[in-house]
Amino acid sequence: MAKASSINAISQFIQRCRARLGDLWWYTLLAFIVHRLGEVVNLVIGLWIVPKYLPADQLGAVLPLMSVGAFVGFPIAIALLPVGKFLNVFATNKEYGKVKALLIDSCTLSILFAIGIAIWLFVDGDAILERMHVTDRRIFIPVAGFAIITCIDPIIQSAQRALKCFNAIVLSGFITPYVRLIFMLLLLPGLGALGYLSAQLAMSLSGVFIGIFVICRILFSLGKRESYIIHWREMLAYSMPLLVLTLAARVQMPVETFVIRHRLPLDVSAGYYYSTMFGSIPGYMTSALLIVLSPILSERFEKGQSTEKLFIQSIAMNLFIGLASLVLVALVVPYVFRLPGPWVGYEEYSKYVWHVGLIAVIKGLQNIFMTHENACRRFRYIWYIVPLYLIEAGVIYSLPAWHAFQPYLPYALWNWINVRWVLSLQSILILIIAFNAIFLIAMAVEWYLRRCLSVKGSANYEIRK
Repeated sequence: MAKASSINAISQFIQRCRARLGDLWWYTLLAFIVHRLGEVVNLVIGLWIVPKYLPADQLGAVLPLMSVGAFVGFPIAIALLPVGKFLNVFATNKEYGKVKALLIDSCTLSILFAIGIAIWLFVDGDAILERMHVTDRRIFIPVAGFAIITCIDPIIQSAQRALKCFNAIVLSGFITPYVRLIFMLLLLPGLGALGYLSAQLAMSLSGVFIGIFVICRILFSLGKRESYIIHWREMLAYSMPLLVLTLAARVQMPVETFVIRHRLPLDVSAGYYYSTMFGSIPGYMTSALLIVLSPILSERFEKGQSTEKLFIQSIAMNLFIGLASLVLVALVVPYVFRLPGPWVGYEEYSKYVWHVGLIAVIKGLQNIFMTHENACRRFRYIWYIVPLYLIEAGVIYSLPAWHAFQPYLPYALWNWINVRWVLSLQSILILIIAFNAIFLIAMAVEWYLRRCLSVKGSANYEIRK
């Protein structure tokens, strides 16, 4: 009896906490806790298991190879740009027949495209391996798998978020790290980079299977299909700005990881691997927050409710936790690198952890801003962010090879670059930080100007009244 009473008291306490926090911060907290438990497993894998069985010359290739899927999958990502938003719109309006139709059509299109991408990689993808200095062609198997998942997973994630299946998302976040650990132990010792990528693929597949199960249950409960074709103009108007942004981002994002492996020696990219293992910690808050933030903001906007308070809360919380984590990590990691471990020989790369962490914090703030604007169907930021994305990609990829431009540049400009630019991991990371800081400043200016105009407009309205 006492045990049942204790369980009931705990349950009531949890319910009170959930009511007080609201859906956004409750599910963000759950996702944050689950993901951090998973990160303990991932740190064990990344800092001990992987370096023990994966040679240093292959270590720096695994991150760029995993990003190949994201790059080749961008056409389907473009085609499906409005899906997440309008799943949320239809669900908010209780038009579940349209939700069902949009889900089925999107999944069918994704699967067909994914099969085509996999075939292309096997037939004509050798150039990718050559640039990554990888000779084992079997690696195409997990790379093709990542490409397929890149095409399918966004639909599954969008549907779960739009329909607020947050418990399933949390469950997936809890299970997948342990799947990764099991397959790393089984495959990595004998297969090297192929085993690493295969274990990553197994982890991703486990999350996809959970999502498919949830989505199938939802589809069976939604009743008959209902055509959503009458919304095509609205969907097109939403998609076109994001089309431009997605194209630019699909160039900019892979370049930031690809340039280090391609332009710098292999041992440098291996050292950078250790920096990213610790440097990504300050970005953990954002990854948990964005799972819940987008559908809640979108729902509030579609209902005509204010989103500004949640936006400011999200920015403030992400900034505080991100910077606090960055300071803590930057102080602790140099001592960690001096301890016996797989990072022996890479101690000098501990100083780059704060670079990577700062990038993670800045990108987190950018993602929150863009998520808020997209949920509210505002796309003014695209006018400045797209050119900046392309400029950054061009500069950080071409500047390390700037000697090739000597015949085409004025001597004074060429000599100025020659004196000031030294190709190194630090110089590339500083460039990335500088560009991302510019992106963030531009977003802050837009938000401030809009807020000022909004306040002025409200004051004028009161005067007219």
